[in-house]
Amino acid sequence: MQVGDIAPDFELKADTGETVRLSSHIGKKKVILFFYVKDNTPGCTAEVRGFRDYFPKISDQYEIFGINQDSEESHKEFCQRNELQFKLLSDPGKKVAGLYNAKGALGMYTKRITYLIGLDSKIEKIVEGLSTSNHIEFVQSLLS
Repeated sequence: MQVGDIAPDFELKADTGETVRLSSHIGKKKVILFFYVKDNTPGCTAEVRGFRDYFPKISDQYEIFGINQDSEESHKEFCQRNELQFKLLSDPGKKVAGLYNAKGALGMYTKRITYLIGLDSKIEKIVEGLSTSNHIEFVQSLLS
């Protein structure tokens, strides 16, 4: 995946139990897809809290979805524990992670990578790296 590519459509179950289809959000708001390693780990908890803290400031222009291989139930508990206002999507077979170059080493986990998808469904920005602060700084940059 590269900047300028059309974001692959997908359908996944959310922590709320509903099915989320990416294409149903395209054209309404820009979409931030952030892939993260695992619920309830220190780095990933810091990352989701970073998105949570900025969500009220950007929610009128951006839809945010977090994705990894954890179960819907795990996501539900993680959302409640961290008071998240956005949905976490379960990708147990890591099929969507594969579409977005987000499979971790040896395919065991989902790696940390964030995509900004424009109203036209094209990828506008990709943030990749091991640092949770890179992803939080990305969200902060949307405010400037």
